[in-house]
Amino acid sequence: MGFENESTFVRMSKKGKQQEFNRLYEDALKGVTKYLGQEYPNIIGKNVLEKEKIHEISPIDGTTIGTFQSATKESVDTALQMLNGSYKNWFSLGYVKRSQIFMRAADELSRRKFELSAILAYENGKTRAEAVADLDEGIDFLRYYSLNLIENQGFIRFTGKGYDNEESQSVMKPYGIFAVIAPFNFYAITVGMVCGPLITGNAVIFKPSSNLLISSHIFVNILYESGVPKEVLAFVSGKGSVIGPYIVSNKHVSGVLFTGSRDAGMDIFRRANEAHPKVVITEMGGKDAIIVTDKANIQKAVNGVFRASFGYSGQKCSACSIAYIQSGIYDKFKDQLLEMVKKTIPEDPRNVETYLGPVINNEAMSKYKKSMEIIRKESKVIAGGNVLDKKGFYVEPTIVENPSDEAYVIKNELFLPILAIKKVNSLKEAVEKVNASDYGLTGGIFTEDNEEIQYYFENADVGVLYANRERGGSTGAMVGSQPFVGWKLSGISGKGTGSFYYLQQFLREQSQTIAH
Repeated sequence: MGFENESTFVRMSKKGKQQEFNRLYEDALKGVTKYLGQEYPNIIGKNVLEKEKIHEISPIDGTTIGTFQSATKESVDTALQMLNGSYKNWFSLGYVKRSQIFMRAADELSRRKFELSAILAYENGKTRAEAVADLDEGIDFLRYYSLNLIENQGFIRFTGKGYDNEESQSVMKPYGIFAVIAPFNFYAITVGMVCGPLITGNAVIFKPSSNLLISSHIFVNILYESGVPKEVLAFVSGKGSVIGPYIVSNKHVSGVLFTGSRDAGMDIFRRANEAHPKVVITEMGGKDAIIVTDKANIQKAVNGVFRASFGYSGQKCSACSIAYIQSGIYDKFKDQLLEMVKKTIPEDPRNVETYLGPVINNEAMSKYKKSMEIIRKESKVIAGGNVLDKKGFYVEPTIVENPSDEAYVIKNELFLPILAIKKVNSLKEAVEKVNASDYGLTGGIFTEDNEEIQYYFENADVGVLYANRERGGSTGAMVGSQPFVGWKLSGISGKGTGSFYYLQQFLREQSQTIAH
């Protein structure tokens, strides 16, 4: 069985089934209300209720959609004790059976994709197209990693005979317990982060994002139902400030997976390794740029920049936040982009017509307000810049023109629908500006000149590069085709998700030799 991407909307569109796609989603929207307004336990071998609660807030209208437990340090200790005593039996089950379990989980996620996509609308404000694509990517991760583990025979290799009377092999074994601290913006990232260490035989203490709690809880239960023992996967919701540092620095935790901001990622790296070395795998965002040269197809470039910048309200670590436009086409490009942006109104993501939904929470909306105060003092705002007066957390898509290289909007990852466009004289100048950034996650170029593409690919210090990608000039990596890897301060390991190198990060090598 070879790997194939789920690609629900693409497959249904090719068959002329767009109306069926919308019908399935609309039916799911009606059905998922049963999950809202409920209280959900933590799961540490069994259901656990805490005295203190946390609440999940929908960005659609600011209402509470779920009540969850605020785990204590004592609960974390209980979870780690359980996990530490269980992971070796889980590894001993064998890589084939573990892979089969995750393939079953992938099939169940696929069966329930519209239901979970509808929940994402309430949880993190995704439109139907974005949400279903998110589920598809999560399904892809489960299948890709399962097949990768089988294809590599669990990463066990015979290594030769050092002496005539000896036989040796290399066996990759789990470290023990991995802490998974997941982000709000992609359900697929949560799925992949839990799967990686777990499928390779480790145990996982999973702290989900406070804005993705319901769907994460459902996912964990799908894993249990598919065959993952409760003793090797603990679901622990809570306040990051209370349990996050305690988990990361705990001596029983062998490794940490984190996706989020640079400051948080670097703090985790330092805390985790303070007492003794741990595996720390982080994806810490980006300040992603797209270059448009004079030789570009302008309409294709405008579409690619618009989608990469304002899809999911700029809340993607791969979102384009800077566009370097060569001087010969700058004015024409700007005018066409402005026309698109000014027609884009943030709306309820449940509506079929909506392209741009809300930002994730009140904190993000406040950050937008404060950022715009700084930006207006430093630069020229030519579109957007305002918070909408309505329930929920809605802000305008924003364009800032020709800020200085040291401006706030250039130096900081904002994770908001704010795009800076800058005029450059040459491709070389643009690439130099890209490489001057502290980050190096994704980027793109629009040009019809193959030599310019090759120059960009050879010289840009960025982990994920695209050329002429109209569907998203810096976004939308597909599992199995485009490993998602951050360079510089965008990541630590240098190995990408959805890649053939990914799973080996959760394993340590043991050399075994028998002498006869």
